[in-house]
Parts: sequence; C-alpha cells; structure tokens
Amino acid sequence: TPPRAPARDAPEGEPTRAVDGAASTCGVGGSAFGERGCANERAYPDLDVVSVAVKPSCVNAVAVAALNQYVGPRRIVVVAPDETRCETFRGMATNVECHEEDAFIRGLTKDAVSWYLEDAYGDSLGRDGARARFVGRELGGWYLQQLIKLGAATSTAIAHPPLSRKFLLWDLDMIPLRPLTLFKGEIPVRQIGGNVIKSYEAAYETLTGDRLKYAKDGTSYVTHQMVVDASIMEEMLDAFARKADRTDELATTSDELPRWATAVLQSLNRRDLTLGFSEYATYASYVVDNHPSEVSVESRKKWARASGGKLGISFQRWINHDGLCCPGPGVLGLMKSRRFDYVGHEIGHVESCRYDSPEHEFSYGLPITVPD
Repeated sequence: TPPRAPARDAPEGEPTRAVDGAASTCGVGGSAFGERGCANERAYPDLDVVSVAVKPSCVNAVAVAALNQYVGPRRIVVVAPDETRCETFRGMATNVECHEEDAFIRGLTKDAVSWYLEDAYGDSLGRDGARARFVGRELGGWYLQQLIKLGAATSTAIAHPPLSRKFLLWDLDMIPLRPLTLFKGEIPVRQIGGNVIKSYEAAYETLTGDRLKYAKDGTSYVTHQMVVDASIMEEMLDAFARKADRTDELATTSDELPRWATAVLQSLNRRDLTLGFSEYATYASYVVDNHPSEVSVESRKKWARASGGKLGISFQRWINHDGLCCPGPGVLGLMKSRRFDYVGHEIGHVESCRYDSPEHEFSYGLPITVPD
C-alpha cells in the first residue's frame, strides 16, 4: 500500500533522510499489477518527486507504484495537461498530487511557449510549426515540459506543504527496479550513462558562456531522473533571467513568460530544434561548473534506457491481451535480474505501440491487465 499524503500542515523535514524497510515479496511495481501488501523497501519520507506527463499510461502507473516501493517519497507531484488526466494520475496512489500544466508556473503555458517558438524560429520549424511531432511528442509541449521541470521550485501551486528543498525529478516512463540510493550523506547522487547529443551544447554555452559537461566516461547526464537542489536551481534560473534583462529583445513582463524561460527558449539550437535543449544536461553542467562539491557522481552506468530496446518494447504487444506495449512483471523482473537500478519503457518512441492514436488521447493501457 503506498504511503498516505502528508497532512497539510506537515513540518518541513530533511529530504535526504532514508528509512530502509523489509524486503518485499512483491515484484517490481507489484501494486500496479494487483499484488497486495507491497511495503516500501526504502523510504525518503521528507522527499518530494516531481514528474511531468502528457497523459496517464500503464507505464506511469507502474512507475508510480515502483517509486513508492523503492523510493517511498512524501509525495509524487505530477504536472499534466488538464484536470481529466490529473484525476487519473491521482488514482494511482494516495500520495500523488497533480496540477494542470498551464497553472503550475505563472506565465508559463503551452500556448506561450509555442507562440515564442513560432515567432523566433518560424523559418526553421517547418509547416506544422510548434505543433510538429517528434518521437511521440509535440515540440511546443516538449519544451514546456523541460521548462516546468526547471521551474518546479518556483511554483506557487505546490504550497501545502511547500516542495522539499531537495527533490527528485523523475521521468514517469522510467521504472525503479530496486531500492534507490539518492544521497551519500547530504550530497545528491548523480547518475551517468546518458546518450551524447551534441545539439544540446549550443544552448548551454549561450546561457552560461561555459561548455556543456560530460561524465568522465564520455557519457552524458541526460539520465531521465535527477536529484535537484532547489537553491542551486533558483540560482541558475536567476542567472538566466539576468541574461534576459541585459538583452532588449528578451524583455518580458509579469504577464508573459518568466524571464528565465524566455532566455532558455532564445538559446535553442536553431540547427536542430527537435533536440535543441536539455534540462538535465543544463542543470547537471551548472552544478559541475559552480557547485562541484554538492554532487556525488557515479563511476558507471546503473540503468537502461529501454527494456530490450525498441524491439523489446514492441514485443510486449504480442504478450499482452490488449495488444498494447505495456510492461509486464516478466520483463521488469528480467531487467532487475540484470542488476539495473531503473529501466525506461518509452512507448511514445515506438510507432507500433500507437501511443498517439486517437483512441489513446486521454490515457494509454489503463486499467492495467495482467497477462496470463
């Protein structure tokens, strides 16, 4: 059973504090598959998780169950397009709190981001403009998601209690496979092993004057989850806002995009707008450049981007009764046996999963059906 949401007047605790529980007989994300008595094997009772999602899916439901099983956060804050989708997310666990994306950060809306992209980069966007789709996502929505993750610590929508000063950004198509170690003492642990995407470099250099940083093994910090120190994030966004203030064409008012968000959008790599910026690579690089003692970087990769690659995700269609690509207990158990800490299951990246089909407009693969 997932933990209950905290009382509205719950005092601020120490988000780095971990409590280990007894090993569970449940499989990965067992409660999502109907298993009972799936206790937290590890808990960070004062830590919040922040996630952004287009629509609720079977993958998200398993991820939420596994987050409660192996991270045990105080709450999981989900930002979604509308109340209809939020209602489904809240039903996944008692500690899920969901907010509509356009009301999460003042001035930061999908329309505002899309308008800026089309105004600044219209000649590079093509016929569909900011509504162009790439690996299952709309361009304007993809940049909005990144900006929401960067600005989560500035949101006034999360008020009772306020967002923990250290919090975990987690992409909800990543599924924890075992109890996660997020801190070494008070210091956040940084995963490595992300794909190297050179088109992310230009934006960081424009915003900071420094070069984007990579791990010692040459991989990137785009690991689809990251512990964030709110104070460092706010410092970084303030630096971006000052850059906007110094540039006449970036001037903005309180009724428009936040200044830091405008600076980010202005910095995008015009040569590859489908991959023009990374929130994870940007924040991780800023920490390395300005607060290197405030992070403990892993020496090797401990996660997998996909369970069996795109072919493995697509293969789930032949296992599941409904013909969808939802992950099952078998593939998750297999990935856990390979000693990964977490694994991705990005159904939006696999065309045969039909993630964008009209029948899946508001959700995908829910409620979960368990294959025989």
